[in-house]
Amino acid sequence: EFLCGDNPENFHLFFYQRVFLRAVMRHRYAYATFPRAYSKSFMSVLILMIRCVLYPGSHLFVTTGGKEQAAGIAKEKSDELCKLIPGLANELDLTRGKTKTSKDNIELIFKNGSKLDIMAARQSSRGRRATGGLMEECVGIEDAILREVIIPVMAIPRRAKDGTTRENEPVNKSQIYITTAGYKGTYPYDRLIGLLVRMITQPDRCMVLGGTWRTPVAVGLQQKTFITDQKNEGTYNEASFEREYESRWSGT
Repeated sequence: EFLCGDNPENFHLFFYQRVFLRAVMRHRYAYATFPRAYSKSFMSVLILMIRCVLYPGSHLFVTTGGKEQAAGIAKEKSDELCKLIPGLANELDLTRGKTKTSKDNIELIFKNGSKLDIMAARQSSRGRRATGGLMEECVGIEDAILREVIIPVMAIPRRAKDGTTRENEPVNKSQIYITTAGYKGTYPYDRLIGLLVRMITQPDRCMVLGGTWRTPVAVGLQQKTFITDQKNEGTYNEASFEREYESRWSGT
């Protein structure tokens, strides 16, 4: 809000977006199941950029089922954020081409030494290291890759400027899962249930959130007529609608 200024014509966050940002920023593990038009990708990339600014020397990444898809999301949202909030753009190091983008990759280098890039959801990413990451549409990531390659990547803590590490920083090993609902019996669903249980024993480390189409409709990001049109289609499928717009996982 400080970066956006007091001018009412400037970009400002909706209340539910502020709640989401605060909740995820303050927890190491966050899992959010949201429907279409919830601005979940927009808010998630904003969180990564803010963490890069607040924690110098961080290395954060975005991954999805496809590397090109991840690069497209990260580039589109970071470009939009830099236009809406010029203070974020001022944090990027643009000298000598340090911040660069391509069709299937994006690498944002910040002036304080932090980095935000893309992690391919493939075996080729095995052995890489990062302090945290965003699993965008994690239901589309192969179970074995997510479990055996992506999560182990986040094994190192951030090293502060004095060379020390602080294990309790929320940016260390931070995992953000953002997705529309999928199917029960898959690893993303098991991960969701596991974090839901850990909220009881570790409430300061884990946060699970969910939402339906009613929230974006209430603030004007989505038109209710679009939702009713989906229900009135001859090809309407109740289970599919509940996954996409009600955030209900399918399964027996």
